[in-house]
Amino acid sequence: METLTVLVADDDAVSRSLLCHFIRLLPQYKVIGEAASGEEFIQLVLREKPDIVLVDIHMPDSNGLEAVKSCKEMYPALQVIFTTGYDEFAVEAFNISAVDYIVKPVERTRLFNALEKARSFIRLSREAEYFSTAGKNKKLIIKSQNTFLFIPMKEILFIEKEGRKTVIHTCDERYETNETLQELSTKLDDYFYKTHRSFLVNLKKVVKIESAGETFLAHFPNSNKVAHVSKLKINKVQEKILQYNDA
Repeated sequence: METLTVLVADDDAVSRSLLCHFIRLLPQYKVIGEAASGEEFIQLVLREKPDIVLVDIHMPDSNGLEAVKSCKEMYPALQVIFTTGYDEFAVEAFNISAVDYIVKPVERTRLFNALEKARSFIRLSREAEYFSTAGKNKKLIIKSQNTFLFIPMKEILFIEKEGRKTVIHTCDERYETNETLQELSTKLDDYFYKTHRSFLVNLKKVVKIESAGETFLAHFPNSNKVAHVSKLKINKVQEKILQYNDA
């Protein structure tokens, strides 16, 4: 069984020691670093590139939630387990695709189950990536709650930030995920373009763009759905659409 690397971040030395002790009981996991603050955590993630991180919420410099957001912008595949004395941040934690949220005191069995959940996500993600990279059959892999979905890229019209959720639109369906536009953009082919701060659009699917007051609206074949195009990007969008139509 593959050994996965783990980084532990908590400003309390006793908590870090206990978590590291529990992890070292499992030979399939290896602790590769400890951090006592948010900034130290970010620097360790950049240097060590762990598979899994255990993160407290309240830490000096940068709290755990903000530190994780920064890290996931650079490493979207990072698996995050929050370990904290506060239960009121659970919703926000899952909104940034946390694997689990454990309220202290951390029980050994509870932690082991969370680690195995993270391992399952890593395995499924790697397998899905391997089997879905063949040209025209390429698929976008998203995590929706505790499920992986495989959506053919050629069927996606656009992806929209909608409140705290991100929505992937096809002609007939909508799929919700907690993954951010930034995270999804790293998985998409280059014909997907950020036309607006809240939209990633499949430029190969656009059939018409019309002015609508302070913005522009992109239309798609056989669909009433529309995506926004900002005034600042309209010229670039038109240029790229022509490029893909000529390709």
